[in-house]
Amino acid sequence: MDYLKPADMPAVLERTNYKHTDENFLLPIYEAISNAIYSTQSRWGDDVSSQGQVRVSISTGNFEAVIADNGLGLNKENYAYFLTPFTGYRLKKGGKGFGRFIAFKVFEDIIYTSKFKVENNTVTRVFGFNIYQEPQILDSPLNPPTLPFDQGCVVRYQYPKAEFDKIIESLEGEEIVERTIRYFLPFFLSGDMPDLAITVDGAKFDARSHFAEFFSPEIQQTVDIDLGTETREFRIDITKVKREKLFKEHMALLFADGRIIGTGRKISGKIGNAHFDAPDGSKQIYIASISGDFLDERANTARTEIEATNEEIDAIVDRVTDFILGIESEFVQRHRASQAGGVAKAIVRNPLLRSALNGKSIADYVSNKPMNWKAENFVADLALQRFRDQRNWQKEFEEGLKAPEKLIEMREKIAEQLDEENKDALASYVAHRRSVIELAEAVLGFQDDGKMSLEDVFHDLVHPRHEDSDSTKFYQHNLWLLDERLAFFSYCSSDRTLHGKRRQKGDKVADLVMFDDCSIYREGDKDTVVLIEFKKPGRDDYSYADPKRDPIQQVIETAVKIRSTGRLITKSGRTIAVPDGVRLYAYVVADVEPTLRTVCENHDMHDSWDQKGFYMYHAKKDIFIEVMGYDKLLDDAKKRNAAFFDVLLGELADG
Repeated sequence: MDYLKPADMPAVLERTNYKHTDENFLLPIYEAISNAIYSTQSRWGDDVSSQGQVRVSISTGNFEAVIADNGLGLNKENYAYFLTPFTGYRLKKGGKGFGRFIAFKVFEDIIYTSKFKVENNTVTRVFGFNIYQEPQILDSPLNPPTLPFDQGCVVRYQYPKAEFDKIIESLEGEEIVERTIRYFLPFFLSGDMPDLAITVDGAKFDARSHFAEFFSPEIQQTVDIDLGTETREFRIDITKVKREKLFKEHMALLFADGRIIGTGRKISGKIGNAHFDAPDGSKQIYIASISGDFLDERANTARTEIEATNEEIDAIVDRVTDFILGIESEFVQRHRASQAGGVAKAIVRNPLLRSALNGKSIADYVSNKPMNWKAENFVADLALQRFRDQRNWQKEFEEGLKAPEKLIEMREKIAEQLDEENKDALASYVAHRRSVIELAEAVLGFQDDGKMSLEDVFHDLVHPRHEDSDSTKFYQHNLWLLDERLAFFSYCSSDRTLHGKRRQKGDKVADLVMFDDCSIYREGDKDTVVLIEFKKPGRDDYSYADPKRDPIQQVIETAVKIRSTGRLITKSGRTIAVPDGVRLYAYVVADVEPTLRTVCENHDMHDSWDQKGFYMYHAKKDIFIEVMGYDKLLDDAKKRNAAFFDVLLGELADG
């Protein structure tokens, strides 16, 4: 008869993925403590918390870890289980029967000493354990560890692998104790923990007292959680603790068979807050421990992760988060109000998103979204919802076109939809204009770094330089900043020669030259040409009659050149005739500093009604000239836009 051969444990370990982390270095020690806990529970039963003892001694110099307990010991039955990988006995007790083997991923030398009762006699069993040798059980090892109890078991781990040297150097006693408490949190919470004392480099720590200082559960409940494919029962313990080195943020810890699996899930994002402030000024965080049969079943053999889908884990963590948010209801209310305020501001800037609310108030909409969402998340969500709504509406409309009688029934809905679309589109354009005004104000507030003059930056914002109407779309310029009527001129040339070619000596190049052959500007039957000249913000070195420093003279000379040439050449080579008698308007946009004021006065210009600029009609050259400051230009643009905001966005602000 053939029999299955024993498991090839070296091969199993070789295939076990084991990262060189703090937790994985300590995992063999945790597993030894776990075995010690179960052994004491088996011996002492309900009295384990008062009679059971587990002692851990760690030396970090030449690293050595000794774990001892006063449990049943490795008697005949337990020793047989010890010799059997993946034992069914450990499965019955919630284990995997693999923990003692994982130690070989970290340590080179492992020795056991155990005392147990046979009838009324005490029997001692001492052996070395090495799966890479034959035989794996080594009798009479040198210098075995001493068991400090009359019965139980002690294991000593020595000579850690070199890959863990840096981790050993960084470990501190307090941290080891706190990590151990975290790993066995369910045992501490349930009260089924034997007396656990840990000594690190001579410093002694009482784990139960340490636990009591940090953990006081605010919620202990057994709940059913819908995992999508099934509903399972879980125990949830939630504790509020001071933010320490071990726990730096809100965490959900997953436990299987009484031991933590992995490092836990960070839930600060789901809560929407990194920490809460305690009355004493300290920072506090929530730690949730989650256990249940589902997690016991899904823990992998190496106990490094839960083999469940992301959706299943998310469902568990989301339920835990709901409990925490229920405790912190005042924070939730404040945070949701802040999120709603951010969404309101985003919609003011992007009114087209308003329709995606589908009649909900902003507060109702926000209440069903993640706590860690910021304005950009809400904008993306609303934009996607608007796209879906428009797609569905378009589909419904197209279906209506196939059935005229249905289209008649839909006429009110269609009219309402179009009205809302038009209103939102107009509101979006007005919001865009406000953003442009704010950008223009920011540009004028910059310090000139010499790389690009501020007047050129402002010029590009009004209309791209070196381009014209043939190469610039309506939405690519902001001529309305200067005057609403300019946006609808027939032709605009920006920072280009009048003849459309490369600049030559003597050429006149105005910042903006606009021509219109309709009735926007003209009086009677005269066509209109408008010149715009931008000067550097803050400039104060103007000089009367100086060709390079007299902006009034500059625009007059350019106007004369246009009249004498009688044409403009577009970027595409098209010729635009400028007829005799064309009406010319010229605007100089510059800060009205003292030297510019002097130049204007020397040209006999008049103060504007608001004392913020100058104007004149040059009868001999037949040209109207106005000088305005950047501040006046933007103030006027804001005033023109304000009425639109009051009417179109007032309703949104009220909502």
